[in-house]
Amino acid sequence: MLLVTLSLLCSVHIAHLEDAVTSLYFVNTSLLQITFSSTVGVFIPCPAAGSPSATLRWYLGTGDDIYDVPHIRHVHANGTLQLYPFSPSAFNSFIHDNDYFCTAENSAGKIRSPNIRVKAVFREPYTVRVEDQRAMRGSTTVFKCLTPPSVQEYVSVVSWEKDTVSLTSEGRFVTSPSGALYILDVQKEDALSTYRCITMHRYSGETRQSNGARLLVSDPAESVPVLLDGFQSQEALVGDSVELPCIASGYPNLASRWIKDGRPVPSDSRWSKRRTGLSMIDLRLEDSGTYICEITNSFGSAEVTGALTVIEPLRVTISPKKLKTGIGSTVILSCSLSGSPGYTVRWYRNTEPIEADEYISIRGADNETLVISSAQKSHSGAYQCFGSRKKQTAQDFAIVVLEDGTPRILSSFSEKVMNPGEQFSLMCSAKGAPPPTITWTLDDEPIQRDSGHRSNQYTTADGSAVSYMNVSSPQILDGGVYRCAARNSVGSAEYQARINDLRVSDP
Repeated sequence: MLLVTLSLLCSVHIAHLEDAVTSLYFVNTSLLQITFSSTVGVFIPCPAAGSPSATLRWYLGTGDDIYDVPHIRHVHANGTLQLYPFSPSAFNSFIHDNDYFCTAENSAGKIRSPNIRVKAVFREPYTVRVEDQRAMRGSTTVFKCLTPPSVQEYVSVVSWEKDTVSLTSEGRFVTSPSGALYILDVQKEDALSTYRCITMHRYSGETRQSNGARLLVSDPAESVPVLLDGFQSQEALVGDSVELPCIASGYPNLASRWIKDGRPVPSDSRWSKRRTGLSMIDLRLEDSGTYICEITNSFGSAEVTGALTVIEPLRVTISPKKLKTGIGSTVILSCSLSGSPGYTVRWYRNTEPIEADEYISIRGADNETLVISSAQKSHSGAYQCFGSRKKQTAQDFAIVVLEDGTPRILSSFSEKVMNPGEQFSLMCSAKGAPPPTITWTLDDEPIQRDSGHRSNQYTTADGSAVSYMNVSSPQILDGGVYRCAARNSVGSAEYQARINDLRVSDP
């Protein structure tokens, strides 16, 4: 059985060149974290790809090439990275506990995935313990499932048993999200049973049963509240659910109060105050704050304090997604980041970190704008913007193509003779990068726009500029050499032809 965890957000992001079928894309645009069992190994498909087929390569997070190690690590022809099962004696941290990333390269450029944390987990013997507890009749007690620190990250509680019978989380017996067993309103007969927890290893699938623990129940005695289970500061995403446990014992009756940022917790349909703590669903940014649970009786009080920070997922959008322009142009790429503050921005071109130089500058308070002045052919490629905040990483990319953008005339008018008073229209089409502006002259003089002379220009889907010169009620002076000139920041192109007035051309 292959048990692997992949923390990923699947989506497809494709950038195409306008005049070709070449593309690069990601099947995963988020940070991957892969943990696998050393006894089964793992296959990791490259999260980057291209069409037509791109060259896929794997690297260590340091940028070093990786190489095949027989029966330990292998990159398949389809770009899948395989780590074979291995024994503890064959463990190598450079292979089995390291950052990797994958690249895809074709004529459009080269893109890289975020770093992927790959970690092997060993199958090792461990025991699970539950300690005996003491409680007063009518109070609350907590049993906790204790696992060794070396496997705590991978082992979770799947159930509790009372005298070998599985308990359901209801009534007086409640299982917390962290796996603790709460017994509410303790009764004398609770001391007659034994309590066990059952755990499962997330990657090996192995289960463990703890020892049987007992509960010593005593008669109520006056005492100050004693905290049995509490919460710590934590971070959660918008829309998540959390539970802040707050359990105490004491006599006489205990009263609890919840405080947020110095004020009593307000009423909210998303929040539920329970005997076991505060449950919150569909978290919002405004739920962030410092929470205090106070438990009091006539003999004293106990409290637990922790900060809840609600953050938005980090999202990155680069614009424009694709840009074709001429050599010598100014290229501006903007990286827009949404989510909670505190992120950092990094730029890459064809997977290499971008540094400012005589052509390139990185601007903005968060380095969110990349400017290339007098761009050269060598600046073509795939540009990626990575945003990072703690364990969150997101990226987006754009394809930039720089070409000789000098305008060229695609189609134009031909020489002809006009009839007196008969309107005519001349068309001139040109293409360049950036798209050119077309102007008109007659006998080397600019044509003034008036009621008898009108021109218009538009750009077609393929980037061609098309302009018409419309002449209504032509006069003798409207005959002559017409010239259309297409100009952009790179250069210009011209075309001319003579339009003759019939009255002038007749013998």
